[in-house]
Amino acid sequence: MAKAAEPTPEEREWALAEAHRESLGLPPGWFRAWPFGEQKWSVVNVKSATQVIVNHSVEHDRHPDAWTVRALFGTTAVELRFGPYDTKRHAMLVAHAVLTVSYAE
Repeated sequence: MAKAAEPTPEEREWALAEAHRESLGLPPGWFRAWPFGEQKWSVVNVKSATQVIVNHSVEHDRHPDAWTVRALFGTTAVELRFGPYDTKRHAMLVAHAVLTVSYAE
């Protein structure tokens, strides 16, 4: 399997800016998520997630080939308010940036 190319400094900077845009700041790890049902808004603590994953967007009709970042809490997946992105690489860069921002000391 071919090794993925290292992100450029510009890609890292872009991904970190994306992560900070939806971060709630203090305490670290809290991010905006897409609400469920009739909720007006939602937030989750990524530090309490069991996994952070990249997956196809749930908006198949509007974005059939797009990628988003999700946090898993056991068997429940929550789509974070990032993207959708046209490439899996962009979504992966943002997912990594989300973890970087969450665990920054």
